[in-house]
Amino acid sequence: MKADSISIESEWVGERLVVHIDGNLDVHNVHIIEQDLLNLVKIAKTHIIYDLEKVNYISSAGLRVLVTSLRLCQDSGIQISICSLKPAVERVFDIISMKTLFQIHPDLKTALL
Repeated sequence: MKADSISIESEWVGERLVVHIDGNLDVHNVHIIEQDLLNLVKIAKTHIIYDLEKVNYISSAGLRVLVTSLRLCQDSGIQISICSLKPAVERVFDIISMKTLFQIHPDLKTALL
């Protein structure tokens, strides 16, 4: 994967929409997937899970998109959670207290319980 590329794939697991993000969520990339992520929130039924297993870095631009998704979910009564944070991404979440906003799970298997 090129340094400036990012992609998303989604799948339904029961009533839950799992969104796999592959690439860095930063100012160079987030514009590529932002509208797709927000559109996925609109079709989620009860729960959306962002799988960040393949995200090595997140900037304020990436955090903004996640918070925007959170607000849309809250307005629609949809649960939102995040799983599989890499250590560097988890540190960012810790530093700015993002863990208090989202349900965070160690892996996708746990998020699906």
